[in-house]
Amino acid sequence: MRSFLLLSLLIATSLYATEKPVTSKLTEVKVFLSGAQLARTANASVPAGTSTLVFTGLPQQLDPQSIQVTGKGGYTILSVNHRMNYLTESPKKKEIEEITARIMKLEKDHAYEKAMQDVWVNEEQLLGKNSSIGGQQNGLTAAQLTAVNDYVRERLKVTKANWLAQQEKLVAINEDLQKQRQQLQQLQAQAPRPTSEVVVEINSAVEVNASFTLSCFVPNAGWIPAYDLRAKGVGQPIELLMKAQVTNNTGEDWSKVALSLSSGNPTLGGVMPQLYPWTLYIPRPVQLRETSMSRAPAPARQSNAYSDTETMSMKYEDMAVQTTVANTVAYRTTTTEFVIETPFTIPSDGKAHTVGVKSHNIAATYKHYATPKLDRDAFLYARTTGWEDLNLLPGEANVFFEGTFVGQSYLQLDVPKDTLEISLGRDKGVVVERVKRKTTDQKAIVGSKRTVTIGWDLTVRNTKGTAVDLEVRDQYPLSPQSEIEVKLEDKGGAVVDDQKGTLTWKFTLEPKSTKKLGFSYTVKHPKDMPVVLE
Repeated sequence: MRSFLLLSLLIATSLYATEKPVTSKLTEVKVFLSGAQLARTANASVPAGTSTLVFTGLPQQLDPQSIQVTGKGGYTILSVNHRMNYLTESPKKKEIEEITARIMKLEKDHAYEKAMQDVWVNEEQLLGKNSSIGGQQNGLTAAQLTAVNDYVRERLKVTKANWLAQQEKLVAINEDLQKQRQQLQQLQAQAPRPTSEVVVEINSAVEVNASFTLSCFVPNAGWIPAYDLRAKGVGQPIELLMKAQVTNNTGEDWSKVALSLSSGNPTLGGVMPQLYPWTLYIPRPVQLRETSMSRAPAPARQSNAYSDTETMSMKYEDMAVQTTVANTVAYRTTTTEFVIETPFTIPSDGKAHTVGVKSHNIAATYKHYATPKLDRDAFLYARTTGWEDLNLLPGEANVFFEGTFVGQSYLQLDVPKDTLEISLGRDKGVVVERVKRKTTDQKAIVGSKRTVTIGWDLTVRNTKGTAVDLEVRDQYPLSPQSEIEVKLEDKGGAVVDDQKGTLTWKFTLEPKSTKKLGFSYTVKHPKDMPVVLE
């Protein structure tokens, strides 16, 4: 029995001893809308026979089902397995160590200053006791008593001044401590965490120098598209810069890697949902036990880890693009990939980093829109066609016009339409006024009905030095009830949509000119029924 146990121990020891750790280098990263695929390379000497290589220092949350190991050399890969290593953690960030050291020093300084404050307080209390004892002693002359009081007074001044000085130091230390702790909290994503390991069993006839490529998928990364739209002026093309907000929270910095961005999202799954029979039932209140659901439940949709946090509206920041935008677009069967040609670095800090993707010049036409019922300003829009060929994705856009930031917009590119309209903001050079006609506000009562006529005068002024293509929109009320009758008396040359109750004027307004528009409508309703007519 002892011989058997010893033999088993020797076999286990020899098997463990054959494990050879291999350090790999991250070389390529393909970032999806949610998740990323990492590609690593490594070189190792493979002995003759069966051996085990362990690729160490891999991200903790890699998907074991996505691991692929390939290589070159005269050997055969027998098996590939995944395991966690809780003893060897990822390297602790230097910045975290520095901030932690500063916090410890500040806490020590705070304790010292607080202790010194207590010293001054104790001395103040001691002075008070001694002065009261001295005042009660018999035989002290007036001069001696005055000297005691003078001494106590001077020492109290010193203790108070030193206490206040200590208090100022404590306030400054507390402010610095708060900042350092907040910064440390921001860097917690870089805290040490367990690492993954990939165990590869290899068989080789002879000793060879082998090269390996290991790829895997990690979920805690992703990117969202963002845009800068710059129009130098009316009549000129729009410069569209596509950017990517890339997030890396894998626990491993991507240092000078070959970066590409894919429009795919592996977390959504690739299986088409199925339709189930939809059966309608007549409800039977008496026989509650026979009541059935109106339709079968649909398959649950997988959630996207980045769909909620990454699509939040981002505050405007005209961030400098960190790479050139002369990148390559690769068209796959079901996705589009944007290959960043310059090696890129993205730290694992959980923050969005801007990457310049592609720049386009888009021909555009410009048009002004005004809705004077809601706003006196006119809004300038750029309209472009042919954007479908640019392979863009929906996303937030920072809009610049004539070198000035005018606001944020959203490119709704997932809706099928021929023309893409981009708001360039308000144009103070075009003003529209809407004034109610006093002469048409007539109220007549016949029987139980009241008839009211209301009219509006619109004045459009172009104060600019160039002509503008303008579309003015207004409306009149519609009645869903037979008791209320509405009639458009004067449409003022507008195009009328009877279904929506809208009036539209389209015209070109010359520089420094004014145009008058107007319309009126009549409403007949029961005199005892309150109706909002304006």
